[in-house]
Parts: sequence; C-alpha cells; structure tokens
Amino acid sequence: MQLTWLGAAGFRLETVEGAVILLDPFLSRPAEALPLLPLHPADLSPVDEILLTQGRFDHAMDVPALVEQTGAIVHAAEAVCRNLINHGLSANRLQPISPHHAKRIGSLRWYALRGQANQVDSSPSLRARLRNEAIYQHIQPLEHAWPLGGVMAYLLECDELTVMHFGSAGWEEAGLSGLTPDILLLPVERPAQPDDNVIRLASLLQPAIIVPHHWDNYYPPLSEQVDLTPLTHILQTELPHTRIYQPTIGERFNLIDLF
Repeated sequence: MQLTWLGAAGFRLETVEGAVILLDPFLSRPAEALPLLPLHPADLSPVDEILLTQGRFDHAMDVPALVEQTGAIVHAAEAVCRNLINHGLSANRLQPISPHHAKRIGSLRWYALRGQANQVDSSPSLRARLRNEAIYQHIQPLEHAWPLGGVMAYLLECDELTVMHFGSAGWEEAGLSGLTPDILLLPVERPAQPDDNVIRLASLLQPAIIVPHHWDNYYPPLSEQVDLTPLTHILQTELPHTRIYQPTIGERFNLIDLF
C-alpha cells in the first residue's frame, strides 16, 4: 500500500493492484495555507471509493466535486450522507455505513467503527470563537452547512498490514479494545499534552507506526500549524517502541518502508 497525505485529515491510499481510496479529502485550501499542497483534484484520479470519518467542511466539503470528477462511491455515516445529498450529491453514489460490516476492494479489506468522539476541543467553531469573534463570524456559515454528523474511524487491511484512520481523537476506550493496528493515522490539531486525547488514543492502540495528520495550517486564520515536538517527546516515553513518521504533504510513501 502507498499513502499520500493531502493535508488536514486527508489521505490517498493506493493498493498494489491499483485500487484507490480517499480518506477525508479536503483540497479547498486557501492560498495562505501551509505547507503548500502540490496537488490538484485532477491529480487524485482515478478514485474508487471515498471514506469519511465525519461531515465537517474540512472532511466532506470537496466530496461532491470529487465524485463528479471520478465517479467514486462515498461511504459515510447516514447523517453525513443526507447532508451530501443536500449539497447535490446523487444518492446512488452514497453508501451509508454499517459499522463492523467488512467490505472489499480487490485485496483491500476495510470496515468502519462508529464513535462517540468528544468533539468539544476539536470544534472549529469553538476555537474560532475563543480566539477572534471576526473569525467565528466567518466560519459559522461553513459549520452550519457542514455539521459533524456521525463519527467514524476505519480499519483497513492489505498486504498483511493494518491501518487505522481517525479524523478525531476523543474516542471511548470500550469501542477500541483489542485493536492493535500496525499503522495509526493520528489527528493532531494542537501541541500535545500528556493527558490529551491523542496520547490516550495512541497508548490504547499501541501501533508500531504513528503517522500524524491534521497538524498543518489548512484553513488560516482558523487553523495554525502545530509543533509536533511535544507529541514526539511524550510518545517516546509512553510508547518507546513506536516510530513516528511525519509525512510530507503531497508526497507518496510506501507503508512497508516505514518498518
């Protein structure tokens, strides 16, 4: 499997057979966003399926245009699917998710987990309101148009590797017990503290590799680029045998090469 980080929580996953899945693709970055994404929507084709962890704008807003371009099938929580229909996406391109119901595309097997994620500390609206009323007024229409909907995570298995993708980190332990992915795609939207959800999630899953994402300045001035040094230092103590791989936006990497 090969991954390309698209910025925010977005990834493009490609199998050796050529099957392509997009995870939370968000390409509508302002010109001021950093780091620069050297890709355009046309560069992502072909795409077979799109998996969404939630319905917020930085996860789902670009999906109708991407489906029109690629013809991909979209998998998301039922509430997210309904909102995508409201934004013009045809219902026949949508498959509401049944958690723990495995699906296949070639040699890739995946299934979704439904979460009760704690969204308070990752809410764009809350962060904007606390920082600047003008920013909040700017982001409020986006939040209204693209509500959270249901929260999902994904477990993907291929080439004897397991990858877990989260769009938010505040998950309850009960829903994840017994899972030990090889690679964890971990959302990091602020400098880590020892008691943060990202640390608890990583410690619970005990992956061999952590790939942090969502640390970029993807939608300034709402967002800020996150220093990953605190995360690295904490996890070196908590998970001394886990490697942290910081992806370069827009650059493809082979998962097997991370080991």
